[in-house]
Amino acid sequence: MRPANPIRSSYALGIAAATLAAHDFAFACSGPGAEEAILRAERLGLILWGVTLVVAVGSFFVPRLRAAGIRKQWPLLLLVVLHPGLWMSARSGDCGRTLVEGSILVAALAPLLAGLLFWRAARAAR
Repeated sequence: MRPANPIRSSYALGIAAATLAAHDFAFACSGPGAEEAILRAERLGLILWGVTLVVAVGSFFVPRLRAAGIRKQWPLLLLVVLHPGLWMSARSGDCGRTLVEGSILVAALAPLLAGLLFWRAARAAR
């Protein structure tokens, strides 16, 4: 019989303690105000999807990026299509927190990605 690994057992104990002690990580959505929170999250997700769409469409009108071609801008289109505000529901039990957090993340990545594409197009033009 193999001896127990003290590191592995303390690691498992730490995970169990963190799971039981961190009750704030489990979100539930019920009671008064839940429907308003869900609708607010869905609306914010769609607004942030619109912001991502504006960044993606706006990048097509930047002359340097247009000269690079539409094929070089597929990552922005991918962000628009995979944006959580477009396809994710806020009715999964967490009042749309996952939807809002994912939408904020993707909406923040869109201008960064557009800037990266602009920088790559500028480097290629040299």
